[in-house]
Amino acid sequence: MATRSASTPADLGFAQLLRAHGLRATSQRRAIYSVFADAASADAANAHLSAEEVFDQARLQLPELSRATVYNALGELAEAGLLGLVEGPGPRRFDANVTPHHHFRCRLCHGLHDVELGNVDVTLRERGFHVESSHVLLEGLCPRCAAGDAPAELR
Repeated sequence: MATRSASTPADLGFAQLLRAHGLRATSQRRAIYSVFADAASADAANAHLSAEEVFDQARLQLPELSRATVYNALGELAEAGLLGLVEGPGPRRFDANVTPHHHFRCRLCHGLHDVELGNVDVTLRERGFHVESSHVLLEGLCPRCAAGDAPAELR
């Protein structure tokens, strides 16, 4: 399958980013990564997508895209550090926000939200720990569910 050449400034930047991480800038990777850009522009703090969600949305741009290609590309992008990975109950989710942060999962609606817990890392460093990575998943009720506004099928 032929790849299209990068034509917009965003495409050029993404192509350079991929090449810097040893990956080719293919039309498939562009379609997959653009799903995250769209999700982040809608709600940056909550743009955590499963591989199936990415597959469904990317196929709107590139109908010939296969499920295997999406799963493989997501793995490559995560391995290169261009996507974060959120493990926990339910499907693995991918996160375009690769800055250090943690997550909160609502146990009722299963929403996943970014949270900043900078004091945890600072406290550990002050105690002599050398934090190399952290993956904190907090669980409870999000503000909407705690207020009783969860969708009826979840109550």
